Amino acid sequence: MVIEQQPPIPEDEDTLKFVEFDKPEDDSFSLPAWRLLIVDDEPDVHHVTKFALNHTTILGQPLEFLHAYSAAEARQILEREKDIAVILLDVVMESENAGLELVKVIRTELKQTEIRIILRTGQAGDAPEIEAIHDYDINDYKTKSELTRTKLYAAVTAAIRAFSQIRSLNVLAFTDLFSGLANRNRFIQLIDERLETEPGREMSIAVVDLDDFSEINDALGHQQGDHLIKAVADRLVSHFPQGTVVARLSGDTFGIMGEPATVKPEALLELFNTPFPIMEAEMSVTASIGIVPHGEIEGNAQNALKDAYIALKQAKKTHRGSFVLFSSEMGTEIRERIRLLRNLRAAVESERLFVVFQPQIHLQSHQVVGMEALVRWRDSEGNFIPPDRFIPLAEASGLIIDIGDWVLRSACHELRRLQDMGLSGLRMSVNVSQIQFREAAFLTRLKSALADSGIDHACLELEITESVAMEDVNFIRLTLNKIKALGISVAIDDFGTGYSSLSHLRLLPVDRLKIDRAFVNELSSDVEGGHFAAMVVELGRNLNLTVIAEGVECEKQADLLRSMGCHEAQGFHYARPMQPPQLVEWLQANRLQYGDHVPATSIQSQGPRNSQ
Repeated sequence: MVIEQQPPIPEDEDTLKFVEFDKPEDDSFSLPAWRLLIVDDEPDVHHVTKFALNHTTILGQPLEFLHAYSAAEARQILEREKDIAVILLDVVMESENAGLELVKVIRTELKQTEIRIILRTGQAGDAPEIEAIHDYDINDYKTKSELTRTKLYAAVTAAIRAFSQIRSLNVLAFTDLFSGLANRNRFIQLIDERLETEPGREMSIAVVDLDDFSEINDALGHQQGDHLIKAVADRLVSHFPQGTVVARLSGDTFGIMGEPATVKPEALLELFNTPFPIMEAEMSVTASIGIVPHGEIEGNAQNALKDAYIALKQAKKTHRGSFVLFSSEMGTEIRERIRLLRNLRAAVESERLFVVFQPQIHLQSHQVVGMEALVRWRDSEGNFIPPDRFIPLAEASGLIIDIGDWVLRSACHELRRLQDMGLSGLRMSVNVSQIQFREAAFLTRLKSALADSGIDHACLELEITESVAMEDVNFIRLTLNKIKALGISVAIDDFGTGYSSLSHLRLLPVDRLKIDRAFVNELSSDVEGGHFAAMVVELGRNLNLTVIAEGVECEKQADLLRSMGCHEAQGFHYARPMQPPQLVEWLQANRLQYGDHVPATSIQSQGPRNSQ
């Protein structure tokens, strides 16, 4: 293979003549050059092409020639040389289709899509099919006899212009212009290339995400944030050796692909131990990292990057400021969550969700004082999906807003039905999730459910978790005041599992504290327990709040709660959650046991109890 610069331009006519000429002594250029690869088995064609394009400047740059005298030699050149703009390619060389076969190799095997190709042939009958020109992205086709100097110049100019435009578009498509790094598209492309061309080569893939970057932008301004991103990019690039790919995947997220010995999570975290220089100041920032180690990379780049993000999400959730290594078990769990979410969407659409009701008992009088509405899911095969599996999915996906509104309406209408049957004075408790509570239209939905059902507002109680109650006290207090203005009571669910501030709790207009079942379970354990339950009861008494315990499963627990002064209870000891028909039977059958609060009817047998 020969690489050379152009000889002086002789005065000549327009028609190309295949003649010999000497190479010039000085072939240097001060400007970058467009690289043209001439592929032809006739030496004269190489000479006359150079002769025609001597010292030609196209789009402000000179030309540089590379030469191959067979398709096989051209392939070798293409595999090792970069930035070739145009190939002038003979159709017939070692074989009648050698040129077209080489085009196929360039486009499909070498995956070089930027290079522009001009086919040349000595005979008009050697012209390729139109489909081949289209399928292999061939710029032009000319017979050698019609290639005058002017036409050759025009064809090469058009090809170079197309190459330049394609390269510019690729830069936009595959480069993060702000940092100068490869972007997400290019990162994926490079991973796929590595997996395809070097399948046995060990590599790890990491995703690095800055912690609290949005807060930095909000507090210091986007200009500071931009400088931080650039400083992080520069430090990452300077840390890794050549051959390691560093990319900017999104605003504050970077991707890294390299040898396992190079992409070490501990070393990556150390890069963030030193503050970053930002506009004559310094800024400290931490990062969370998800890594797919060698041996866990399966499938293509999309799959590998998805797995890295799975590990990153886990790091953000449980190891913030540190790293998590992806494992196949982690992927299996995520795929199961995706499958479950898909089925949940289908269950919502096909109405396979239903509401059950668990009675609540006054511990001293043994009267039924209310019930809690609980959503349940039976899948298409008749199996029950536990709420602790699908409720978090519903919250994460936003489905909880529609599900919660449906549960609220169902509970209100069931309460209306009970009241119409003479079962009046009962309280209906309905859980409200954080997502649902913060939705802008929540109060409108609540008022609509009250109006449509026509229930006594005082008979409805909304339950919010302790974590929701303590999240933004001013917002929560304002919203709860609006709820209380409607005559609705409010309970704090799962009390004791969060981090309540007593001063905040006193500011909230709540009516009831609900002891979490975990603390009720301690009452019947072998080790000494119940201290926390007693503390909640005492706190409720001091704040003039009713205290209800959930998860009561035996008489021992009920007796201990009663002795502590706990007001109410619910759990399997009294009744399991029931669907409406069984609930009515249970209420009627237990009139004597729980007092005259429940009207008598002719039905005296206890209804069936559905399992959770």
